[in-house]
Amino acid sequence: MFAQFLSVARAAAFRLGNARHCYVLAPSGQVPAHPAFSARNRSAVYTRFMRLALITGFCICLLDAAEPQQLFNGKDLSGWEMVGNGHFVVENGQLRTEGGMGLLWYRGRKFGNETVRVVFRTPGEHGNSGVYIRIPEAPPDPWYGVHYGYEVQIDAAQDDWHSTGAIYSLSPVLMRAQKPRGEWNTLDIQLDGQITRVYLNGKLVNRFDPQRPVADRKMWYEPVRGPRPDSGYIGLQNHDAQSVVYFREVSVRSAPEVEPLVPAPLSSGERNVLLSYLHSSRRQVMDSIVGLSPEQLNYKPAPERWSVAEIVEHLALTEDLIRDAVRKALASAAPAAAPDGPTDQQIIDRYKDRVNRAEAPPALRPGAKWKTAGELT
Repeated sequence: MFAQFLSVARAAAFRLGNARHCYVLAPSGQVPAHPAFSARNRSAVYTRFMRLALITGFCICLLDAAEPQQLFNGKDLSGWEMVGNGHFVVENGQLRTEGGMGLLWYRGRKFGNETVRVVFRTPGEHGNSGVYIRIPEAPPDPWYGVHYGYEVQIDAAQDDWHSTGAIYSLSPVLMRAQKPRGEWNTLDIQLDGQITRVYLNGKLVNRFDPQRPVADRKMWYEPVRGPRPDSGYIGLQNHDAQSVVYFREVSVRSAPEVEPLVPAPLSSGERNVLLSYLHSSRRQVMDSIVGLSPEQLNYKPAPERWSVAEIVEHLALTEDLIRDAVRKALASAAPAAAPDGPTDQQIIDRYKDRVNRAEAPPALRPGAKWKTAGELT
């Protein structure tokens, strides 16, 4: 994963490298030749950009996963088999539960060390269903998945042991993350050896390790305790005639080398590291312009060159662009694998090059918005 991150960071830095030439070197490729803007100042601006580029690469890297295998084609139940009295119907490209207790299982193959994704919605407050995982063999009846596999529960109205994202009666949810009725929810179930992680709408709501003690079985309908296989069949539950749940996607993709597959909330440590990088590089830029007069800030050695104030304004515009790019990337599907890019040394050499200069795009060109150090800070 670290090599993967480096390759993405390299690609991001290479694509954005010309922007570095723009605001560090100005449109013509040179820093204004005023003695107040020293090598220290240039280094501060460069450091600020590189840290932003690496953070961008890190965020996009989280999304880099294999293309999913769609198990539901949106048309019929090809590849699936039903056991029990209940059943599923296909309408408007969606699966809808109907009738009594039933289990719709995918007979194509078993799944292990992969991530199962189910996109569902409940029209009412008490929509009850579930996703079965680790079923060891073809289920002969609808209760087989309960007692010999695990059920990842779907039901916003129950307690923590039986609510959406819980491993039914075995592992409670860490938090509630289901959206209001009628809205679509994304449930990602990561199978990692014996470990099961459940993400609901991008938030880690469960991490179940069967090697740890579990609560005693209290009711006959609760699952039999005991080991389950690393890989097994998967299925969807039809709970009862009163519970209606819709599914528009059932897919599976290869598990990532490190968790999480989907972007999860940053830990306090990760957040502190990123904020420290941003704050320290911002401080470097601000310190580099302290004491400069308006004349020094707005000095241009030539009409086509940028002033120090314009360079800092360009940096601010670039940060907004990077921030928006990260947000869009995290909200979109995983990108296709990028071709091999330049090496680290080639990137460094390109940054040092003063011959091949590039112009900033119009959206990132400064407009003399700030004139004084006070306005800049």
